[in-house]
Amino acid sequence: MRNKKEEKRLVVIAGLVFAFLNALMLYVHFDDFTRGGLVGAWSLYNNKLLLSGYDPYAYMTIYKWDVFYVLSRHPLISLFYYPFYGLNKGIMELTDNFNAAILIMTVLIMIAACYSVVFMYRVFREVLVLSKKDSNLLVAMMFSFATILTSSMSPDHFIFSLFLLTFTLYSAGMHIRNHTPYKWYKAAILFVLTAGVTLTNGFKTLLAVWFVDGKRTFHWKNVLLVLVVPASLLYGAYYYQHENYVIPREEKGRKIEAEKIKKNPELAEKSKQVKAFQKKINGEHFADKGMLKWSDLSAPRGQAAIENFFGESIILHQEWLLKDIYLGRPSVVHYKWWINYVLEGLIICLFLAGLVVGIRDKFMLMVLSWISVETGLHFVLGFGLNEVYIMGCHWLFIIPIAISFLFQRFNEKNKASKIVRLLVGILTSYMAVYNIVLITKYMLTL
Repeated sequence: MRNKKEEKRLVVIAGLVFAFLNALMLYVHFDDFTRGGLVGAWSLYNNKLLLSGYDPYAYMTIYKWDVFYVLSRHPLISLFYYPFYGLNKGIMELTDNFNAAILIMTVLIMIAACYSVVFMYRVFREVLVLSKKDSNLLVAMMFSFATILTSSMSPDHFIFSLFLLTFTLYSAGMHIRNHTPYKWYKAAILFVLTAGVTLTNGFKTLLAVWFVDGKRTFHWKNVLLVLVVPASLLYGAYYYQHENYVIPREEKGRKIEAEKIKKNPELAEKSKQVKAFQKKINGEHFADKGMLKWSDLSAPRGQAAIENFFGESIILHQEWLLKDIYLGRPSVVHYKWWINYVLEGLIICLFLAGLVVGIRDKFMLMVLSWISVETGLHFVLGFGLNEVYIMGCHWLFIIPIAISFLFQRFNEKNKASKIVRLLVGILTSYMAVYNIVLITKYMLTL
């Protein structure tokens, strides 16, 4: 079984990689993003974080606190950042408006990324009971995926989702392995935290609780204390922020826009053109209200699966490298090198083979239920399908977990085992070098 020395060595190596990636971010944006004072958050950050469509809302929130995130999807994340806004405000008061938001976020990102490594290692080592060598290999594979690497340097919410989801995987996995139920308050806290960062992650937590507790999940006490009360708290937080921050800001924005148009009527036509462009990118919706306004009926599912969901999430495209669809990148980009399609196909084959081998395992079924949430969201509703590659932190862990069942099936000494492990090692080495080189090249040319 694992020991602390195993984890320390792994975290040191992973931490060096994350430090390098975040150093690139600081190198590119330090001078511009550390300005403070009278400059507004939108003016300072909007459309200036040029990294694959990731949003700078965390920087904006820590700089000048407001509710920039879409509350229906991220009901608590703005509140999570409030203490760090207070810290940054104190730093600006003491340093003549030096805005440390980018530095504060760098520390938070590094912590979340490193702990995600630890929790994934524990999943492989303790829940799936793999050897130290196999566990290290599969952790390395996961953190060589393109989206995991870019999320580990961007100030968006995805790395925090990964941190919470990997913790939930480890927690639920140990409960399943030891045949122990969740204590209601632990399940409730986990639901609030995961749903507070990203609402769909809360559904995954509830699925995890169901797989752990079985029929006990539907006892009135658990329904009340794990679901109803936490959901009510989340809605209360949503309502308070929406009424007190979102509505006033939107009304103020409309008044400012109306005044500008009154002074310059040509701005009305430009505004229509921008909205038409955004509508074209976002596609045709099931409905224009509520959560369904984020759906997309028109996005090509097949191409999106090959090039975005499994493609860009795992191996970066050289064309339109790390560009944003709202700043010109096409919704579907093809690889220049045919070898990348071959490698993507090999990864998918390993993934599917692992699913077949592990399909009867309770933990594997739980993870598969999580992915059904993601596939339903993206491929049935079409939510975010045009840039689904930046959302890989919500599901990519299923690939190495599925492959772990191949490792379990094949004894380390037989020929099939050596072939599978060698193939995983080659794929991991290629993805790590290829993706990090492209990320570095891109960042140094900004």
